[in-house]
Amino acid sequence: MPIMDQLHTAQAATIPMVRVRDGSVVFDIDTLDEALAFATAHPYPRGDYDEMIHQLESAADPEELIEAGHAFQWWAEANNVAAGPVRC
Repeated sequence: MPIMDQLHTAQAATIPMVRVRDGSVVFDIDTLDEALAFATAHPYPRGDYDEMIHQLESAADPEELIEAGHAFQWWAEANNVAAGPVRC
């Protein structure tokens, strides 16, 4: 697969799962696309929101995916939308 296709595919790649809530609804977020969609729909101010969005948009290799997932988790925790641990 050409490198550009691999980078594009990374957008659907999984990140460490984060359970978040929007009111009484709970979501398990486990892809960059889901994290980015949730974060852009809920631009809560605590944490480094702009940097977290940048990480979600630009993650292209496995290490960056993990870092982006952690940035999303920390942002969710800082804004009290993290819904607790995920049981696998």
